[in-house]
Amino acid sequence: MNRLRIALATLALTALTVVPALAQYKGASETVWAEANRCTHDAARLFPDYTPQGNAARENYRRACLRAHNLPAPNGQANASN
Repeated sequence: MNRLRIALATLALTALTVVPALAQYKGASETVWAEANRCTHDAARLFPDYTPQGNAARENYRRACLRAHNLPAPNGQANASN
């Protein structure tokens, strides 16, 4: 009976320490995704045309915004290809 109580207490303690850690990671992940989404929306708002030059300008702005917020972004500049 004592082993069962110890096992249940250990399980409860583990659950109480792991669940808040997972919630904290989820919050950080949502913050990163929200910032990346904001960069994409700003780029689309500033460069609404879908010409090759507009696409390149929009992508360059999005990449610069991601880098400014210390988020992962592709290297280099986007090219305006036909």
